[in-house]
Amino acid sequence: MPLAAAPIDAPYVIAGLAFVLAVVFTPIVRRIAFATGLVDAPDGHRKLHGRTVALGGGLAVLLSMGLSLVICGLVGSRWINIGNADRSFLTAIAGASVFLVIVGLLDDKFEIRGRQKFLAQIAAVFCVSVLGGLRIDRIELFGFQIEMGVAAVPFTMFWLLGAINALNLIDGVDGLATTIGVVFSVALSILATMNNFPVDGVCALAMAGSLAGFLIYNLPPAKIFLGDAGSMLIGLVLGVLAIRCSLKGPATVALAAPTAIWAVLIFDVGMAILRRKLTGRSLYTTDRGHLHHVLQKHGFSGLGIVFLVGLLCVVCCAGALVSVYSKNEVIALVTVAVVLGTLVATRYFGHSECRLLAQKVLGLTASFVRLPYRAKRAPQPLKSRFHGKREWDLLWEALLEMAEKFDLSSVRLNVSAPSIGEEYHATWERKHPPHASRVWTSEVPLIAGPISVGRLFVAGAATEESGFGYLNEFLEALRPFEVQLHDLLQVEYVASQKSSGDISAISSNEMSAV
Repeated sequence: MPLAAAPIDAPYVIAGLAFVLAVVFTPIVRRIAFATGLVDAPDGHRKLHGRTVALGGGLAVLLSMGLSLVICGLVGSRWINIGNADRSFLTAIAGASVFLVIVGLLDDKFEIRGRQKFLAQIAAVFCVSVLGGLRIDRIELFGFQIEMGVAAVPFTMFWLLGAINALNLIDGVDGLATTIGVVFSVALSILATMNNFPVDGVCALAMAGSLAGFLIYNLPPAKIFLGDAGSMLIGLVLGVLAIRCSLKGPATVALAAPTAIWAVLIFDVGMAILRRKLTGRSLYTTDRGHLHHVLQKHGFSGLGIVFLVGLLCVVCCAGALVSVYSKNEVIALVTVAVVLGTLVATRYFGHSECRLLAQKVLGLTASFVRLPYRAKRAPQPLKSRFHGKREWDLLWEALLEMAEKFDLSSVRLNVSAPSIGEEYHATWERKHPPHASRVWTSEVPLIAGPISVGRLFVAGAATEESGFGYLNEFLEALRPFEVQLHDLLQVEYVASQKSSGDISAISSNEMSAV
């Protein structure tokens, strides 16, 4: 018998079974994690939790979800009527899930390189998209259909990769990613029921039950973390279900609902990309500028962050479900706009990134308008404070004066010191840079005692006399900057100064010229 005709308590049985299994498996996995050294220890810079915590929660979630589906399929097969297409798909996603969990456990244990992990993610989503037959051939939005053509598989993989990494990036507070996973799973199970996709609804409920059971051990203060294994698993499964539960025809996805459900996480990832790109950093650079980090700076506790972000996701999910029920996609759009607009307008999150983007757009627009009074104006720097209250603008002004004196072609100051709650970024580039063959670049680590403050990037053109002599003069000119940095952070390392006797804000022997 199909699930649609099953007794009403069947879904609750599946979710309840997954919940019980997670409650049983999680402490077992936790003990194994400590025994094998699969733990997350604080490092005083990015990992600021106060104690060593077990990793590997993703394994507990995978076991409880998978076993609950297998048991229900064997014992209560009348609840799930799986056709050949679903069987092929479930085999593909099961294989991809196991593969990602293994990769995540290896990363949690040995910290594999970001590019290697990304290649593993590509392999997993390729398996689901190509071997499992999951692809978005058409997108429907506000009644219009867009044919994806040859971009169908790449777009599907892009969506799944985005989902995996969005969950991975938000997993920075005890219980946050797990709570979001529960909210998304419940929303997708309802969406599956509304659109008559019983198999996907059952999978979503199994995920919801597994995460709810794991959440008992993951709420602040967490006894075990999801780790990369867990966050990637949740992202993959929920990313896949978001597509399948939103199908309106063969490979035709109504994009409004899944986008609205994922809106808060999409916004967080989008702001991270903007923040890093506009401040001249690599997209792989880690920082503490994500939504949960910013809320911490605003004074929210761990539980407060979990509640607030979870509530934002609930509102977006509710808007998505109401829009599907009423067949009015505008409701989803308005709900998302209100939620994200409130975050930006209240300056809780996204304001600095949007301001940086506006500055960049205005600068590009002005570059196309050649007016006489603009001809001699110097290029305007981009700068933004994400966290903290220290007067980094004073240091930045000193660097700009140095840029004029030494005819530098670009300067970039990246302050990222989560241990003292400071993040500030500024960049400046000369309108007409020198020829590449004459350019030198240097990267200076900014160190204040035990505190890693950030990095200074500078570039300029070698003079006709001696490039080494020029660099020597530039290094000497950095002395006042070093003193200013020392004064700015004096409160933070006065204790270290008493014990060590001398602290250098800039380690000159670490400066490299290319």
